[in-house]
Amino acid sequence: YNHVENYMKRLIPGVIILLSLACCASVNEKSASDAMQKGAAAQNRGDWDAARRIYAESFADRNLAQTSPRDRAVLHYEYGRSLGVTCFYKEAEHELTLAHDLDKKTGGVFYLSLTELARLSLAQKRFPDAVSYFERVLAELDPVITAKKAPVFYANVLDDYALALSGAGRPKNAEAAIKQAAEVKANIPAEQSVADRTPYGTKCA
Repeated sequence: YNHVENYMKRLIPGVIILLSLACCASVNEKSASDAMQKGAAAQNRGDWDAARRIYAESFADRNLAQTSPRDRAVLHYEYGRSLGVTCFYKEAEHELTLAHDLDKKTGGVFYLSLTELARLSLAQKRFPDAVSYFERVLAELDPVITAKKAPVFYANVLDDYALALSGAGRPKNAEAAIKQAAEVKANIPAEQSVADRTPYGTKCA
């Protein structure tokens, strides 16, 4: 949600604010909101294991089954990221896939989950899988619009795609992606040049 370019720009802040302000918020919504707030706080302080446990506990809450699909998509997304950082790769892929499927059904920004699945594969050096995911992401993005509206995100995706292509033994395609990323970066103001990537595989238990 910590990034688009940071998922936190995606849905978490809006969801948390809306749920906290709703005078008649249900118990189900409050449970989801509490989990998102606590999990995001743990991620922001670098305690990804604590975040993983918070999100795991949220899915044990019976009330969660009654929350909206979009709220559940956010929780699956963040749980997946937290699992991936703490090296539970198989489980991370499962959660991110659930987030993608829920977002796609509800009109959410499903390509963000695909981006994370690509980066999760890249962190494991599963280069062909990473290439496949990145190509699915890029197929969803209009190059001109994305370069204008979310240039840092787009440039980072292209850079990571190039790494995946190189690892998959496709150097010419990698060079083309690097060139495209450079063209996007050339038009990014300096104050927008910082972006977060999920640090997959860096907090193994």
